[in-house]
Amino acid sequence: MFADDGQQPPAVQPSFVEIPNPRVTTTRGRIEVTNVRPENVMGFLLDSQDNPIFECGHTVYVCLNKMDILCLTEQANVMSWWQLGEQALTPYTAPKKYSLESLINRLDGLNFDELYALRTFVSLESDPFQAYSGSVNNDLSHLHVWFHTVRALCRLEQNQLAAALCTCIVIARSNQSETETETETETVRR
Repeated sequence: MFADDGQQPPAVQPSFVEIPNPRVTTTRGRIEVTNVRPENVMGFLLDSQDNPIFECGHTVYVCLNKMDILCLTEQANVMSWWQLGEQALTPYTAPKKYSLESLINRLDGLNFDELYALRTFVSLESDPFQAYSGSVNNDLSHLHVWFHTVRALCRLEQNQLAAALCTCIVIARSNQSETETETETETVRR
């Protein structure tokens, strides 16, 4: 057979680049950002060695105003990270892998068509633009950065993301129905 020369086989290189959640200095100390909203950032507190602070066995989450991030460069980096900017900058390199928690948190900012198209891609691994080209009301070209990101997830993470997408779709659909009912009621009153 083959002789073993004692050398280890080369390590398999991952097919993605891990993009960690940003760690920033704020007025409340260091935090690892997991969620961004129009006025706020959320994340968990870090100690002086950038390890999560635990209380009763759980990480301590805080919600702060974006202006509480002390460094303007860190503020800009958080926004680029939140908009999947690393993915958009170099789309032809290895996909960038973001934390599942931060991806699920990003879903709140998507509309119904975006959620549905993304769920189609995650669940069926097919091009949502072909599947829904006739029924989608919005330009969804900005979702392409999501597709590269989703491909970097393992199957378990993709399933968890699909479940979160389904939940968001149900909520978006019920909110859409409530809005339509309110509009119809106001029209009838007039």
